Amino acid sequence: MLPLKTMILLDRETRVPLYLQICNEIIRNINLGLIEVGFKLPGSRTLANLLAVSRKTVGLAYEELEAQGWIEIKPNQGTFISSAIPVSRFQPLSLAIKSEPKEQSGFPLDPHLDFLTHHQSPDFRQIRYVIDTGYPDVRIAPLKGLTQALNSSIAGKRSWKNMNYSPDFKGSLALRKELVKYLAETRGIKVDTDNILISRGSLMAFSNIFQMLLQPGDKVVVGEVSFQVANNIIRIARGELLQVPVDEQGINVDALEILCQNEKIRAVFVMPHHHHPTTVSLSAARRMKLLMLAATYRFAIIEDDYDYDFHYASSPILPMASSDYHGAVIYVGSLSKTVAPGLRLGFIVAAHDCINALARLSRFMDCHGNTALEKAIASLMREGIIRRHLKKALKTYRTRRDLFCQLLTDKLGDAISFSAPEGGLAVWVQFRADLPILKLRKQAMKQGLLISKTVFKNSSGNSINAIRMGFASLSAEEMEAALNILQSVIRQYQQLENLSK
Repeated sequence: MLPLKTMILLDRETRVPLYLQICNEIIRNINLGLIEVGFKLPGSRTLANLLAVSRKTVGLAYEELEAQGWIEIKPNQGTFISSAIPVSRFQPLSLAIKSEPKEQSGFPLDPHLDFLTHHQSPDFRQIRYVIDTGYPDVRIAPLKGLTQALNSSIAGKRSWKNMNYSPDFKGSLALRKELVKYLAETRGIKVDTDNILISRGSLMAFSNIFQMLLQPGDKVVVGEVSFQVANNIIRIARGELLQVPVDEQGINVDALEILCQNEKIRAVFVMPHHHHPTTVSLSAARRMKLLMLAATYRFAIIEDDYDYDFHYASSPILPMASSDYHGAVIYVGSLSKTVAPGLRLGFIVAAHDCINALARLSRFMDCHGNTALEKAIASLMREGIIRRHLKKALKTYRTRRDLFCQLLTDKLGDAISFSAPEGGLAVWVQFRADLPILKLRKQAMKQGLLISKTVFKNSSGNSINAIRMGFASLSAEEMEAALNILQSVIRQYQQLENLSK
């Protein structure tokens, strides 16, 4: 006789009815092979006594099991596990009395994805300050206007349309109309609504683009030090990465030309306006040559313009998409940094046939978008709230950049080297070779400072002892406190190293 009292585990604190718990426990034991097909269950009175429940509770459980086809009741014989159930491999009772959380899948996984590293989240209860890789400050975002626009979008007379599935896989027509005007006025990009696809942020845009473009083994050129998330997206799409050097004028297009003469290049991923992570801008001459190479060798240019709106020194160079006469550029922009990162809202600009192909693909990843949010953002753009916010944010971030760079010089001195960026939301900071940033980061976390863990590597696969240090999301008081901690950590590390010599 099976020890059903031990095998059927009941939780009397949960809201799940006891009869359903009994039903589910019997099913679980059948699936585990602990209760075999044809096994005769005890009568309702006997099982009720074993489990200390009412006979009615067991009766309800048996009724549910019979309705689902797990048991069969034979008149004058008893209640049996149904013979129609496929026979599970019998498990010794000692191996699985209670199901445990699974650590490994019961099927093979694709080893191709092993290059994707998993970072354990820190314990944010001990974190007081964060130096990110360049995020905007949500505290100065136009949240009041956004709240009002969202309320109007979901509570108006026609709100049912905004809360339903959208038939347009390219995204809200209202938002695309506003983007047509916005792109023409701010970036010199002349398009119509059929040239635009709304995405859930730039990362989904990249994923869709490379899924559309690439066949296994297709070659994609990136900077030697580049945006690692985009690099991983290319690898996931089975693309092969080729690297070209990056200097103070951006990616080396002469090196790219040599590659094109020897390899079939499918795409080039570039961030002309503040290359990630080094923040350098692609010179005008290199931009024009890159467009010429794309026309000659017929490769796609994926232009990531993630922070065009944040430029401090002078007017930024217009995107390559504004000078693209051959349909070579797929332009990706983000409204997440413009308003708030958590909104996850971006857009793709390309030729009609490319956008149509991306829309067909997007319907299987992001079925119908977020119409209510998209129309709310369209309202903010139409009413000029976004433009006023950007003007205010630009002034705030310029002041924070200047202060952050001054504090870096004053507090970290000869431990680092950097150049003040002309735009963007972060500084590319290189640490002395004897000050390993990952070790400093670990010590800083113990003192309440979290520094971005992104590790950048060169073409040889060696880690670069440098990081992007975001300033935009920190107030003056916060950045001074954060850099005081980092200054202290560096001094402590140097003292320990001197003692060990």
